[in-house]
Amino acid sequence: MKLALLLVIAGCSKPRYLGADVPKPCIVRDAEGCLGWMAERDLAAAELDIYQDRELRRYVQGVADRVAHHSLLGAPPRVLIADRDETYATSGRRIVIARRTLEKLSSEAELAGVIAHELAHVEGRHGVVSLFGRPPDEGFVHRRDAEAIADERAVWLLERAGYAPTAMGSALRVVLETEDEEHPLRADRIARVTVLAGGRSGFEGREELLGKLANMIVGRDPRLGSRVGTAWVISALGITLELEDGDLVRADGDVLALRRDHATLIAYAVGAPWGRELAASVEDREDVASPAGNVVMGSLPYATRTARSPLDKLARAVRSTLPQPAPGARVAIVIRPKGALVIEIGGRSVPDLALRPATPAEIADAEPARLAIARAARAGAIGELAACEEPLDDPQRVVAAGDPLKCAVRLRISPKSTR
Repeated sequence: MKLALLLVIAGCSKPRYLGADVPKPCIVRDAEGCLGWMAERDLAAAELDIYQDRELRRYVQGVADRVAHHSLLGAPPRVLIADRDETYATSGRRIVIARRTLEKLSSEAELAGVIAHELAHVEGRHGVVSLFGRPPDEGFVHRRDAEAIADERAVWLLERAGYAPTAMGSALRVVLETEDEEHPLRADRIARVTVLAGGRSGFEGREELLGKLANMIVGRDPRLGSRVGTAWVISALGITLELEDGDLVRADGDVLALRRDHATLIAYAVGAPWGRELAASVEDREDVASPAGNVVMGSLPYATRTARSPLDKLARAVRSTLPQPAPGARVAIVIRPKGALVIEIGGRSVPDLALRPATPAEIADAEPARLAIARAARAGAIGELAACEEPLDDPQRVVAAGDPLKCAVRLRISPKSTR
């Protein structure tokens, strides 16, 4: 993306983006800094994707600071933990670590390897290139070259930071699960970094990482949408959408799609600032009271006002990537303190929306699995040890007696103890 030309801001008093005053990088010629802030704001205030664990975030940032100290960057990139499948570096000097990537790793050195790889992309200004994830607009050959360079640079950074360079190979082994044409072959990448590491030792930090990951959500977080009995429950927002007999229901992650008589509904959660912006743009607005709160109904406009400044243009370009209905779509939007529920309505009719507050029992049923630490009773490969019902470690990893092991545990929470 060539966004630097957009950032000549003149005559703007307190410009805002998703309900917040934009920081200094957005009112000077710092395109990357502004874009990075917007990307972070999107995750927190629009997509509800920031994983809220301050202690874990502080720990991961500390590992990034240690690795970045030996890089060519003037300051460490800011690291975010997100509820996503992808780990990637943005062109805004941010590194987004997927919570599911953390779930797969087994040592601080492996985490440092993932961060070092993404940091190398930031160093090389590769744009949105990632360990596995969002590709840039350049050609496949360029992307594959960028990935190979980042792998090699990561081995060097690991060793300079005092970590075992061999951890880069083990990190790739557990993180890379599929092949695609934007990245070199998995086996080639692992073989290359293994040769570069040369079996040299360094700090591993298995106890350190797993101690910080204890109680982290693992797998999909169902609190942004899951079916509980005859209802679709968004417990993070405290909302339940009752399903009816005869509904044809399909759920894809956090998105609910259903057909009811002559209507179709698509429902998903967004952040409260983004929900308020969508609701404010609705045409033919009708406010309908429901047990879950006020529902804004209407349709989204086809045309929007012309951008008045370069920052306006940048904000519009970034907003266009956020989850939202198509122009002209009929919508129902419920704003809640922690977010908003957007319902896109298609078909020949507008059905009654049976929205209500989620009950404590429904919220308890939507609780996710969390990571717990067990201890190996004896030495051996993890796959041979019956240490827990749902092991999360690489089954081929060999551990000693007493070593920590990752397990997924589904807590049985009493409705009285839910938030």
